[in-house]
Amino acid sequence: MGAIQVKDVPEELHEALRRRAIQEGMSMADYVLDLIRRDLGLPSRREWLERLATREPVNLPPGAVVQALHDARAERDAQIAAALARGEGEDEDDDARRG
Repeated sequence: MGAIQVKDVPEELHEALRRRAIQEGMSMADYVLDLIRRDLGLPSRREWLERLATREPVNLPPGAVVQALHDARAERDAQIAAALARGEGEDEDDDARRG
C-alpha cells in the first residue's frame, strides 16, 4: 500500500482536520483518506466542463427562472399554511404548552 506525506500544512488547517476527525470518530489518517476518496469520486473541473460543453444550451426568456422560483415558493407557502391550519406539524411540546 502506498503512503502520502503532506508537508507545510498550516497549523490552523491541521487543527481543523484533527477536530473534524475526532468529531467523526476517525483517526486523522482515516479521515484524510476518506476526504481523498470522496474527492476522487467527483468529476474534476475539467471533466465537469467537458460534460457541460456537450449539453444543449438552455435558452429561457428573461425572468423565467425568477418566475418559476416565485411560483414554487408561493405553492410551498400555501402548502405550509394549509398544514398549519389543519394542525399538522405540532408536537407534544406545543400541546403541553397549551395545557
